[in-house]
Amino acid sequence: MKSEPMQTQTRIINKLGKIILETKERWGSNMKAINDKSLVDSELRYRRLFEAAQDGILILDAETGDIKDVNPFLEKLLGYTQDEFVSKKLWEVGAFKDIKASKNAFLALQKNEYIRYKDLPLRAKNGQLIQVEFVSNVYTEGREKVIQCNIRDISERKQAQDALLKSEAILREQSVRDSLTGLFNRRYLEETLRREINRAARKKYTLGVIMLDIDNFKTINDTYGHPTGDVVLCEFSNIISRNIREEDIACRYGGDEFIVVLPDTSLQVTCERAEQILSLTGQMQVQIEDSTISELSTSIGISLYPDNGNTKGDILQTADMALYSAKNNGRGCMVLSDRCV
Repeated sequence: MKSEPMQTQTRIINKLGKIILETKERWGSNMKAINDKSLVDSELRYRRLFEAAQDGILILDAETGDIKDVNPFLEKLLGYTQDEFVSKKLWEVGAFKDIKASKNAFLALQKNEYIRYKDLPLRAKNGQLIQVEFVSNVYTEGREKVIQCNIRDISERKQAQDALLKSEAILREQSVRDSLTGLFNRRYLEETLRREINRAARKKYTLGVIMLDIDNFKTINDTYGHPTGDVVLCEFSNIISRNIREEDIACRYGGDEFIVVLPDTSLQVTCERAEQILSLTGQMQVQIEDSTISELSTSIGISLYPDNGNTKGDILQTADMALYSAKNNGRGCMVLSDRCV
């Protein structure tokens, strides 16, 4: 029933006791006008923020997934016009077609009313892949539920993170590699041999260690100079690298001494690898200006886990003792630790 001021049961009386019949009607009209103006002001503020936002904003119908509105930043970011967005389903727009789970994500959003992708690739209209952070919330607008998707371009941040990770990986690699030969260094050997012994203990397999030393290397350095000695070290390192398995670990232990760790191997395989390196070293030739260095040789000591001990120290010590025996036996030969046979 329509309310008329004259029919109201509430009257407003001024200080003089006079009844002002139109007070309620006027008051009600004023409140409505104030509310309407506040709503308009609020909508204008939101619209200004929506259009000026430096994040992409996408408004969807929460029931159908139809796109209701997009802001200018999203148009610029993805290269699609508002006409290419509005009234289409989210997964009908090219930028979102690459996301196989977009429909499932929409259904999950309807159920949970919140979704966040920290790192999501979107394909712009020009084909460029853009990394974004994608956050969606469901809220009520009048009597309708809508979904607001905030899309933040994180391409620069992602590039910076990737560059940092790459830099850290390079530094890590440099910290465990010998700068001259490219083989792993002594520090890495210390870490790896301990780890591999523990793994061998758990899985109950044999681990082989080959310790190698270039014979008469000091004479080469003294005769031809250190640059030539470095060439010999690199050539010898290449022989080792080319004649071990992918899972084996070759290290420059120091000076002209090298170690190869062979996980999950037998004594026979360990000896075969050592013999091959021994033979190829004898064939090695290093060209230095008008002369050639040949008749090179290496002495080799072999040790096994668990035959020669249960710790890194034991294994290295027995390999070193076997290497010392090879040196005493005339060099250019291979000796097994006495407990290997």
